[in-house]
Amino acid sequence: MSARIMRAGFWMLIFVAGQTLAADPAPPRGDPFHGRELLARKLCVQCHSVWGQGGVLGPDIPTVVAGKNWLDLVGDFWNHTPSMIDAMTSRGHSWPTLDHEEMADLLSYLYYLRLFDGPGDAMAGSIAYSQMHCANCHSLGRDGGQGGGALDRFSAYPSPVMLAQAMWNAGPAMQRYQLGHDTPIPTFLRNEMADIQAFIRSRGLRAGGEVLLMPLPDPVRGGEVYRAKRCGSCHRPTGREAPDLGVSVINMTVSEISGILWNHSYAMSDRMRARGIPFPVFEGSEMSDLISYLHFLGFFKEEGDPAKGGIVAREKGCASCHEGPDSRAKELAGNPSVGDPIALSAAMWNHAPEMHRLMAEKSVAWPKFDRGEMGDLAAYLRSVSAGRGATEH
Repeated sequence: MSARIMRAGFWMLIFVAGQTLAADPAPPRGDPFHGRELLARKLCVQCHSVWGQGGVLGPDIPTVVAGKNWLDLVGDFWNHTPSMIDAMTSRGHSWPTLDHEEMADLLSYLYYLRLFDGPGDAMAGSIAYSQMHCANCHSLGRDGGQGGGALDRFSAYPSPVMLAQAMWNAGPAMQRYQLGHDTPIPTFLRNEMADIQAFIRSRGLRAGGEVLLMPLPDPVRGGEVYRAKRCGSCHRPTGREAPDLGVSVINMTVSEISGILWNHSYAMSDRMRARGIPFPVFEGSEMSDLISYLHFLGFFKEEGDPAKGGIVAREKGCASCHEGPDSRAKELAGNPSVGDPIALSAAMWNHAPEMHRLMAEKSVAWPKFDRGEMGDLAAYLRSVSAGRGATEH
């Protein structure tokens, strides 16, 4: 089976694995790895960079997508469309169209980019390392204790995920030791895991200053890890004993999710032992794959407000062009694209040059969406299309 076919079922895996998502229709597919290829093939990198690699005319993509859900990304696409059209026209490039699959792949890649941390702050990491008493048990650069082993080997990794994986695997023993020696079990906040990794990277002893790069986290493999480790036995949308992971990790990066996993590992190990579930041990890239899977659980979680969306449709003047014989809103919402938010996104993108031309001819200002408004508009159009009682405003 090809990697493409395997990843084609990614969204279905998210829907069914461990009963993590609510009983909603399975979301559209999206392959972040194919989306990465599209970014180059559609000439996006002629103007935009990814972590400094690429064009400089537009902003660096990971910076602008940080902290935004997928519909906010669609809104950003729309807001910058006129300037993108003008820039591509001036360079002699035609506007790249995106079909349904391509739009899903590209959006999933942009969301995937949010998974990764910045490099961390070694100075802040030094403070956190000291406050958490890591040196009581672990050595680093020939300093510190010996009981917990040396941390130098982790200095070869740019990402904190291997450190997080080792901490998780040793968690029950570490926590028993800490409790037995009246040492507080450390709790990670925000970006502290990445900061400590930066400190370890700056102080650790490694041959030749080697750097070890792990394979890119794969959410498909992560879904398999999630099921194999029986995470869904406790983490359910309506469960009371463990949080819904699709909600609790929204907008979090690798280091933040790693910290959350560690913070709850002590209570989790007790509950798993009580239920006869083996405490999971991770190998290879399993932790990073699982984190990428958890990250994607929030991809379609944030939904809009249909009532607010009706106001957005009116204020943005959507119905002035999308006008039908009976109801302007019904004609707009009657478009088959509305029921599928990815198809709606692709239709808006592909139709943008024609809209840009018509609006320029009529001297109509290009409407821009603030954060959350695209989600509200999509919810409104879906509600009207489905006849759920939303009314034109």
